[in-house]
Amino acid sequence: MSDLLALYRVQELELDIIARAERIKAINAEMAGDAALAEARASFEAAQAAHQDAAKRATDHEHEIRAVVEKRANSETNLYSGAVTNPKELQDLQMEFEALGRRKLTLDDEMLHLILERDDLGEQLEAAQARLDELTEAREEANIELQAEKDTLTAGVNDMLTERKTQVAEISPDLFQAYNRMRVSKANRPLAALQGNACASCGIEQNVVIINAISRSDDIVHCQNCGRILLRL
Repeated sequence: MSDLLALYRVQELELDIIARAERIKAINAEMAGDAALAEARASFEAAQAAHQDAAKRATDHEHEIRAVVEKRANSETNLYSGAVTNPKELQDLQMEFEALGRRKLTLDDEMLHLILERDDLGEQLEAAQARLDELTEAREEANIELQAEKDTLTAGVNDMLTERKTQVAEISPDLFQAYNRMRVSKANRPLAALQGNACASCGIEQNVVIINAISRSDDIVHCQNCGRILLRL
């Protein structure tokens, strides 16, 4: 194989390696971050916090109701036990007993609203949990496929790097240096094949002098338009 053909194969290998590396990078990003899953997790955490807050408020309210019930029961006992005989004290007990009864009714009404709120938030939490579980499972399944694709791509890159090393050994150092100098400016495509008498990269037909120079030897011949190294496959 001529130097130019070996170099063209190196270019093909490098372009394939670059494409595979970009795909591996994209796979890593996809496996690391999933916008829908992140949103579902945030929704679940928000629903969980709201439900926990509602449950705590309901529990605190229940404790307050129990305290009022207990205090009202004590007031009732003192009121009707006969232990208190002072009219003023009996009147105060009666007023306290009635006030605690009204307070109990208010607390019961508030408790009903808290229970409804807690239960509604509980349903929202269950829905958020189900959505999170669904997306988590889907992400795990997708990651298995992505990891398999990544492994295949990585193995392919390793094989190509081995082949590239073999091909580079067949290329003269001067030609390989010229190739490397042009890589950045030519978007990793310093070489272009001839299609008929035209450069396959820019499409410009080459003059007779260039065509004859390419046919005579493996000397470096550049496209008269884009400057890439030309070869005939």
